[in-house]
Order: sequence, then structure tokens, then C-alpha cells
Amino acid sequence: MSQPEFIYVEQPALDQLQSNGWSYKDGREIAPDKSNIRSSFKEVVLNPNLEQAIKRINPWISEENLRKIVRDITLIQTSTLMEANQWVWERITQYFSVEQDLGKGRRGQTVKLIDFENIKNNEFLCINQFKVQGLTQNIIPDIILFVNGLPLGVIECKSPYATDPMEKGITQLLRYANLRNSENNEGCQKLFNYNQVMISSHRDGAKVGTISSLYEYYLEWKDPFPADKSELGENPNSQKVLIEGLLKPKQFLDIIQNFIIFEVEEGRTIKKIARYQQFRAVQKTIFRLKSSGDRKQKGGVIWHTQGSGKSLTMVFLTQKIRRDPLLRDYKLVFLTDRTQLDEQLTKTFQGAQGETVLNAKSVSDLKELLRKDSSDLITSTIQKLEEDDLDFACLNNSDRIIVLTDEAHRTQYGTLGAAINTALPNAPKIAFTGTPLISSQKTVNEFGAYIDQYTIEQAVADGATLQILYEGREAITKVTGDSLDALFERYFKDKTPEEKNAIKKKYGTQRAVLEAPKRIEWVALDLVEHYREKIMPNGFKVMIVTSSREAAVTYKKKLDEIPDAPDSAVIISGDHNDPPEMAKWTNKADHKTAISNFKKPLSESSLSILIVKDMLLTGFDAPICQVMYLDRKLTDHSLL
Repeated sequence: MSQPEFIYVEQPALDQLQSNGWSYKDGREIAPDKSNIRSSFKEVVLNPNLEQAIKRINPWISEENLRKIVRDITLIQTSTLMEANQWVWERITQYFSVEQDLGKGRRGQTVKLIDFENIKNNEFLCINQFKVQGLTQNIIPDIILFVNGLPLGVIECKSPYATDPMEKGITQLLRYANLRNSENNEGCQKLFNYNQVMISSHRDGAKVGTISSLYEYYLEWKDPFPADKSELGENPNSQKVLIEGLLKPKQFLDIIQNFIIFEVEEGRTIKKIARYQQFRAVQKTIFRLKSSGDRKQKGGVIWHTQGSGKSLTMVFLTQKIRRDPLLRDYKLVFLTDRTQLDEQLTKTFQGAQGETVLNAKSVSDLKELLRKDSSDLITSTIQKLEEDDLDFACLNNSDRIIVLTDEAHRTQYGTLGAAINTALPNAPKIAFTGTPLISSQKTVNEFGAYIDQYTIEQAVADGATLQILYEGREAITKVTGDSLDALFERYFKDKTPEEKNAIKKKYGTQRAVLEAPKRIEWVALDLVEHYREKIMPNGFKVMIVTSSREAAVTYKKKLDEIPDAPDSAVIISGDHNDPPEMAKWTNKADHKTAISNFKKPLSESSLSILIVKDMLLTGFDAPICQVMYLDRKLTDHSLL
């Protein structure tokens, strides 16, 4: 340990932790030869502290059951670090069950390792220089955060004057957890069976991740909410903000209980922790819902820019609601305007929530679910309220219903908004949107005041999303000064006057121009040339966003006519009356196959171009997609 590292990073962290309610011990003072807390350097749990906490929180527990719980939590029977970590998190947040007679016969009793209701009933202990014996070498993390004897956090400190201190700190955390080169057994995986946060700090930069986080997913905690930055002095450094916002005992336990989820992505379990704006938005929303007032005063808008994790914010909010004594029995209704978003939310909730998600499959199904006065969780598309003759009837006038709407800027106005207001007249509505509300303020007027805002500039600065760069391209499709009418005449010069009038009547001049096969042919030639020269050499793929489903199919046809053109696929929604040439691109199974192939490297799949109208424009996580070719009019929310 270097002196600058200790003086400028580790010691200030220990001082701030203690000022926020943590006790402190020097790891060298509780070594096996100097105290009875540890019998060996191999032990990572402070057994005496754990036993005392269990008896303090569960005073009725027998010695036999106490020994069983301690044995189960210290001798975890799993094969991988992720399995062990998830098992521990579930035991912490969902508790143990033991058989014991408390005077009414032998029955199952709940045992808590942490008291989430009474924060002061827990022990918070930070220890520095805590030596742990691994399989091949010892490790000595700078600071370990113990709650009731369990090592729930690790902080690695680096000198602010070192070269690449953040990367070095994260690398060291990965080594400690044996996640860098697992075959070398260079760390002590057992310590991280219990870990909930991994923090790398060099004072001026402090980032948090989980055991599954790669370097790019370690992110700063930039808001000390519910505190204000001004309370931390002038220009507080990153470490000070993180400790204040994340590691205060109350916030730390809240994060562990409500703001961590495990998701399976492509067969691999990922442990995810909330970002600061998600934590802040959920806390503000809970406060708003519990405040006095009418439905609009209890509702509001969460404007978090696209790509910042709105769906996960909804999951975290649900977890928080389900554990709040005043809100846990509410019916939760999640409405989206697209089937794809509906499916994504349903999948996310089913994986993260300990309750059944009821996905309304039809209009009658949705009506029946909304009528019931049960505290269930419903997902659906808002269009299901209009597919049949709903006649705008009141379905449930309870005020113990919360409506949460994703991408609310698209469908919550006019008749669609009226349908919800009539069906659930007393339910507060929470709107999630990624679109800045520039002029009309329709979303605010419909739902209520802003609850939280997180702009695209903030997301880019945080590294949560990438900066969007717009480049105008103009294929040889028009002569300077051409009007739409002139372009129309140019593209359809081979048509008779009667045929031209029929096209204008059916499509309008602007749409006819955008969908003109000859124009699309020129644009397709231009973008294929651009893709081959600028994008493909770097191993990336692209999407084409069109003005209509017809234009998407035409693009596919014109791309296929270009010699050696990159492989492409169309992903569009379907309609009952679609002609065969369009219907073949609306199959959901084919969509899933195409999306899976598109996400693969070019060396594994040659599918390079996805052609869409509206689908995949939100909630689509595909880092390999570097460019969108936009061939449509963009206004309001479609700009993003």
C-alpha cells in the first residue's frame, strides 16, 4: 500500500464511513493469532458477529437452528461463484426458514440475517487490511464492508497520482474474486460469495459494479440523494459522493434489498445493480405515490433518456412497492404501446420478481384482470383497451391501483389516454419516457408533474449511453430546387395521369416519393457503398429505418438486386390483410432468429442489415449495431 493511496483515498473513505454510522476495525487486530473472531485466515465471515446478529434479530431461535443457519451460510453448497452469490442474496432478502416450536407446535419459522425494517438492529463494520488466504496466495483488500459479520462490499483504493488508477483498481477486484484468470486461482472466490458491491476508487473517480461487471459496466454514483451535493462541501470528489449516496447504512441495505436483480442473458446469469438515477427516481416515485392529493398529484413523469434502463427502473420500483407496508397490496398495471416492449417487460419481471406476472393476452382477458380487486401484477399493451368496442366503460374505480406506462409519449393522448382514464378513473399514473418534452408538454399535462429527469447529455457523460452523431447523406435522388411534386413526376414518369392520381390519392405525394422504388434503389446503392467502405471493415452492423412497412420490403428487394450486397432481413409488424410478399417478414419466430444472428459477430453470422419501420427502435440492446440509416421524416419522439 502506497502512502498517497492511504492518505488521500483509504483513510478519508474510512473516516467518512465512520461518520455515516459504520464501526471500524484494523484487520491486523483481528488476525487469528490476535483475537477469537477468526480461527483461520481462510475464514471470510465473522462468525461471532453473525451469530450475535441472528440472535439479536431472531431472539426466539434455538441453539440447534442457530448452528444450522451459520453452517448453511458459511458452507455454501454451490458449484459456481454466481450461483453462490445469488443464493446468498436470496437468503438475505427472502430469508431462511427453519422448523421450530414457539408454543403452537413445530412449524416453519422465518429467520432473518439482516433487519431491513430496523436499521439500527444491524452491525455495520468496515475493516481495512483484512488478510484472506486463497488457494494459491493471500489477498488483502483495502476495505471490506461487513454487515452482521457478512462481507457484503469490497473497496479497492488506488493513488490519485497513479497511471490508470481506475482500471488498476477494477483489475485488482477481478483478481481478488478470481474472475480475471480463474484457472490460476489467483484470488479468493469465497470472499465474493457474499459480495453485493465492488468499488474501485482513486478519490477523484469512484465506480461501483457487481461480480459480473466488466470494466465498462463499472459506473460512478454521481448523486448523493437523498442528500444534496452542497451538503458535502464545495466540489465534493467522486468518492465522497459515492459513499454518501450508496454506503450510508440505510441506503446500502435499500440497495441490497430492492435495487439488485439477477437476469439470464443468452444463457449467462448477470447480476445488475441500479444506477444512481434509477435509485433516485424510484425513491422520488415512492414518495409521490404516498403523498396526499388526487391521482394526478400522486402520479407524474420520469424522463430518463433512451438507453438508460427505464425497464429496469420499473423492475426496481416494483420491488420497492412490493416491500412498502403502505403500497405492497396495490394492483400494478404495466402498459406499453408495443407488443415487443410488453414481452420484454413480462420476461424481465418474471425473472426478477417473486410473484406471477399476469400477461393479458386478449381484450376480454385484460378487462377481467382489471376488474379484480386483487394485488396482482398485470402487463399488457394499451391498444388492447381499444381493439374491441370498449365503449370507455369504468372497469375498476379503486384508488389502490397504480398504472405504469413505458414510452408514454407515444400513446397516452386523445382516445387512448381517455380509455385508461375511464377504465381506471382513480388510479395514479406513472409515465416513463425517453423523449424530451419540448413544446406541447402533453405528457406532463396527462400524467402530472415531472418526478425525475435524466438527460441524454448526462447519460453520455456517465458512459451509460454513447453519443449519437448525425451525418446527413444525400444519394443522387434530386435536382437542386426540386419540389415534392417535381420529384413525384420524376419517379413516376412512366405512369399514366390516371395512375399518378391514384397513387397520390392512396399514399399522398410525400409518402409516394419516400416509397418510390427507383428512389429506394438509389439510396440502397449509396448506403451499401457507405457500409462496405466505412462500417463493415470495423466489424459492425447497421439498421435501416424506413417510413413505412411497404418501404421496408422494397428496401429488401432492392438490396437483394445489388451484386454481393450484405445479407439483410426485414423486421416489421403484421396485419391480417397483408399480401404474401409482406406477410413473410412478420413472423415472430423468424424475427427472433434474425435478431439473434444480427447480434453475432460477422465471423459467426453474415446478417449485416436489419430493415425496420418502428420495431427495435427502443429497448434493443445490440452493441454490434453502429449505424442507423434513417430514411423517414423525424419529429418529436421519433428524433431519438
